[in-house]
Amino acid sequence: MTLVITNSSAVYYYEAGELTVNTAGFIYVSSVTTSYTTTTAPVESMTIYIQNTSGSTVCSFQVINNGAPATTPTSSCSLGTGTYYVSIKVVPNLPVTSSSTETVTVTFGYNVISSASVPVPTQ
Repeated sequence: MTLVITNSSAVYYYEAGELTVNTAGFIYVSSVTTSYTTTTAPVESMTIYIQNTSGSTVCSFQVINNGAPATTPTSSCSLGTGTYYVSIKVVPNLPVTSSSTETVTVTFGYNVISSASVPVPTQ
């Protein structure tokens, strides 16, 4: 998804995505990568929230802190079957200019057996 960040103190994308869980398990962030066009990362911090259909936060993952990707994998969060919403809070590194762009790639893992992260196979 493409998020537009302005010269505000923070931007909150409420219910930016939907997640359907068919088998109960544990979700975690397995990797975070960033790339940007300026000398300083345009994003100071980014937090992803997993919320239930009542709007309560089930878990959150801070994927960028102080302009740097989070250490991964993160601790896991238990999800039961059902529908969840994904919301994202972004705090920009001010000032934001029209030429500032940053690509953030977040990869999630899901384990139906335990709360442990599963290593990603290498080539």
